[in-house]
Amino acid sequence: MKRTLICLAALACSAAAAAATDLPVKAARSIAAPPLGWTGFYAGVQGGYQWSQDRTVEFALGGLPTGFTHRFHPGGGFGGVHVGYNHQIDRFVVGIEGDAEGGRVDGGFTLGPFRYDARKDWEASIRGRLGYTPTERLLLYVTGGVAFTELRYRWADNSALFATAPVDANISKTGWTAGVGGEAALTNRISARLEYRYSDFGTTRFLWPDVAGSYEQHPRFQSVRGGVSFRF
Repeated sequence: MKRTLICLAALACSAAAAAATDLPVKAARSIAAPPLGWTGFYAGVQGGYQWSQDRTVEFALGGLPTGFTHRFHPGGGFGGVHVGYNHQIDRFVVGIEGDAEGGRVDGGFTLGPFRYDARKDWEASIRGRLGYTPTERLLLYVTGGVAFTELRYRWADNSALFATAPVDANISKTGWTAGVGGEAALTNRISARLEYRYSDFGTTRFLWPDVAGSYEQHPRFQSVRGGVSFRF
């Protein structure tokens, strides 16, 4: 009986020692890799390429169309910053995000001696986001909201006999933007994203100074951007 009790005591001590040895390892694992959640504030940088479709329609001074219309496709690169907040509910994530980007998206066309150019140097937006997490570290989302920019148009007559100084028109615009994207958590604090977005700034008609007529524009932009976010 004594031998049996001694053996049982020895086994109990060995099991307790093994459990005590394993506790720091489990604690370290718990500290090193806490469960990932998307709730919280974040900020980051982004950049990409934007291409557009624009259409020029000419009107006479009386407001009647002259019959002249022309489509062209400006494009260019950009970069900027974003900041936002997410709140996760089970596998769904809702949030709000704002961004501001700068770059040069431009293009135009030439008809005989006449040159027409369009240019956009910056764009900003405030959007909502709705996402779904098929896995702990992947967020798929849709986004949409209001967008802001300034559109710059230039008309020039480069003919040898009647060459004139270029005429500029700068227009501040508010429109809408919507898109889809995916975001992958690289660590518990850092994530990378890829996003497609469409922006529409409606139709604008404006008078050219010193030019006999008005012109109507309908700029629409598409963009692909990648980015990196740091989650607080």
